[in-house]
Amino acid sequence: MWAHGMLELPEEPHQDARFGDLLREGAEIWRDYCQDRASEFHRVIPADHAAAIDALAAERARAHTFLELGSATGVITIIADLLGFEAYGIEIEPDLVEISEDLAARVGSGATFVEGSFVPPDYRDQVDLLMSDYMTPTEGADAYAEIGLDIADFDLVYAYPWPGEEDWLIELVRRHGGPRTRLMIYTVRDGYEIV
Repeated sequence: MWAHGMLELPEEPHQDARFGDLLREGAEIWRDYCQDRASEFHRVIPADHAAAIDALAAERARAHTFLELGSATGVITIIADLLGFEAYGIEIEPDLVEISEDLAARVGSGATFVEGSFVPPDYRDQVDLLMSDYMTPTEGADAYAEIGLDIADFDLVYAYPWPGEEDWLIELVRRHGGPRTRLMIYTVRDGYEIV
């Protein structure tokens, strides 16, 4: 079971130079990633990283542990770590896990990244709840076995769902989360919100 002691946050997280460095490096990584894959489809679209700082800081008093489902380049999981969460990111693409780990090391973050599927094995047959042209890969290594934790072990779970996959994701966390697990999602229309 997790300890629920809360760490003090800096009064203004934006004044911490690590956040500025992280946002700059994150933007450069995204630019390079898009240039390197200009001729191919990829499943990475970044959320508003700057707004994530305030959204996650607002949740810090209620949450100690953080899990990002589909952590891509790792920026949001690293933000959570820098804010004092015990932060984990699950990503199915091995090159993105490596990018995330390198970025975390450069900005002094202890965030943990795991390669695999964020879809628990016993929820993978629920793809019928998704639209027929769903984007989320439901197969892959069991990331929860790798980290030795389940969704229910986290206070705050975050994801940026593909359009049309919000309800499926909410149901995934409802079924697999614990009594204290809360889900934060990002959408272009509504920004960050607890659902």
